[in-house]
Amino acid sequence: MATGSSGGVASVGLYGAGKAALDAMSESLAMEVDPFGIAVTVVQPGGYETGLFTQGTTVTDENAAYAPLRARLAEMWSASYDADPHRAAPVVMEVVDMAGPPRRVILGGVAYDQVRELDRARAEEQAKWEHLSRAAD
Repeated sequence: MATGSSGGVASVGLYGAGKAALDAMSESLAMEVDPFGIAVTVVQPGGYETGLFTQGTTVTDENAAYAPLRARLAEMWSASYDADPHRAAPVVMEVVDMAGPPRRVILGGVAYDQVRELDRARAEEQAKWEHLSRAAD
């Protein structure tokens, strides 16, 4: 889920937090090793059919107070698209073989669109409250 490191997503906050931490570490590493001619590419994969959320997960007893939230999240996730991971492998290998690879690559068109929308919404929010940010100098 490419959006995991780009912003929070309901019901997978800890998963996204782990991705965001790895993203930040990778960005720092890229800056540190660049003077040595070493390139680091942050790969942001979209949803792929890996069984991550269906195999080996723990299910707890349901609490009735959360029923509306569960229903909303189930509806949200039912529309998710999980691609065949074999489609991503050639793209990753192409990046690996590049003389000047990108600092960041989003894998999957759906993921690309989601990340761009998150970026757009974040930029709008920042612009809306710019006066508060600047008032803190």
